Amino acid sequence: MALPSGSWEGSFITNEDIARLVRLRRIPPQVITRAPGTEVEPQLEPGERVVFGAHFDRGLGLPASPFFRHFLDFFGLQLHHLPANAFVTLRCYVAFMEGYAGLWPDVEFWSRLFYLKAQTADGHLRVCGAASIYSCMSTPFPRIPTVDSVKKWQMSFFYVKSANSGFDWVNLPEYNPEPPTAQQHWGTNYKPADPEAEVNLLWCYLRDCFANDRLCAADLLCCYASRRVLPLQARAHKICHMSGRLDLTRMSKLELNKAQIAKRVNSVSQAKLPDNWNWGMEPYSGNDLPPLTFARQQVEDGDLAHKDWTPDHVDPADQAGDDENPDAADQAAQGHDDPPPSPQPHEEEPEADVPTSSAPIRPVPLAARAPVTSAASASATCAASASASKGRKRPTERTTAQLEGRHQVFQGCRLRPGLWSGVAASAAKEGADSATSATLAHANRRPAAFYGGGAFFSCTFARCSRLRLSERAGSPRRSTFY
Repeated sequence: MALPSGSWEGSFITNEDIARLVRLRRIPPQVITRAPGTEVEPQLEPGERVVFGAHFDRGLGLPASPFFRHFLDFFGLQLHHLPANAFVTLRCYVAFMEGYAGLWPDVEFWSRLFYLKAQTADGHLRVCGAASIYSCMSTPFPRIPTVDSVKKWQMSFFYVKSANSGFDWVNLPEYNPEPPTAQQHWGTNYKPADPEAEVNLLWCYLRDCFANDRLCAADLLCCYASRRVLPLQARAHKICHMSGRLDLTRMSKLELNKAQIAKRVNSVSQAKLPDNWNWGMEPYSGNDLPPLTFARQQVEDGDLAHKDWTPDHVDPADQAGDDENPDAADQAAQGHDDPPPSPQPHEEEPEADVPTSSAPIRPVPLAARAPVTSAASASATCAASASASKGRKRPTERTTAQLEGRHQVFQGCRLRPGLWSGVAASAAKEGADSATSATLAHANRRPAAFYGGGAFFSCTFARCSRLRLSERAGSPRRSTFY
């Protein structure tokens, strides 16, 4: 019997996945992390919180920003109540407030633009994804082109807790497994009667920014990607006060070109940005400060003339992320260190034949081990795996023409360092007669070789049946979760 939509179904996150989030500064080193085991629902230890890899790829970072913590408390929400798409909308709101209005984001103006709608399954609130974000009627805020559905995002959970009892490096509410039945303030639409109230002034300012297509949804999506920040992570200053690539609020000092920014934006949305996209309205910065339009700007910022915009020295520990890898520049140019792409809003398709260079790559589900719920079932699973390994068939032999066809499809990818040594041996065993076929012979036996480097879920290929390889716009994409 199929589980109701939004149910817990275990997690495929591993220690390698979590280590990548730490390396890319989504999680600070002051946070203790723990990968889940075979449990279907989260089983927390004292002091732990439940977080999701899908949320980190869409703007969340630890410690959570004061706005996001206040957002959760105000509406009585937990992280598992918000689907992955909600984080794309939230970070676009943060991008407008910080990058264009020059203010820290607040819940009051958010409630003027958006509202929460309950999501049910079998007549009850969903356990995971109970609250979706919708735009209010006649709002001037642009429609954010999110994907229709990010399937199985709840299968990316793991555990975190602050290592220092004197400071909360997580800043998330205590875990509560129950759905948000109270729906606290979900229908709030904050409309002050005073026309000079900040919410009303912000409404007019937002409407003016989007007039004549000066500012568009693509600008908000590109804002955080170009500045290399996490909108929902606590930071020292706003996006509009950032300096250059040495700004300490950045995840990495490595600059991205427009094609790389477009790839990251398109991976979590349906913006479909071209590689040569242009700004409609570029966000403000420390060299181009926003106008003093709101009284709160002076209260929050003080005297900006005495603010330090750039660190006095470059500390490698403060500039982690892409740059800790000596091949980071090359990997970034090839897209190897990008966040994992967003799952597409379609159902799984049956396995297809080997594609040729002119045929698209259809999604192919990968075999996996289901979560074990008891010691007895764990023993049975191990025994079954042992017997299956004895009778495992040899990989299907492929012709040179098929292998070279695969090479055309995977053009632009490269094997991870250290895997080239196996190419010659694989080629000799599988009868390849050219360098191209040798590469593909090895890739045919080790498909993960094409998805190495910084690929988020490359280490989970044999761990989750929800992983697949997919293709879009004629180029291969890394593994994704559904």
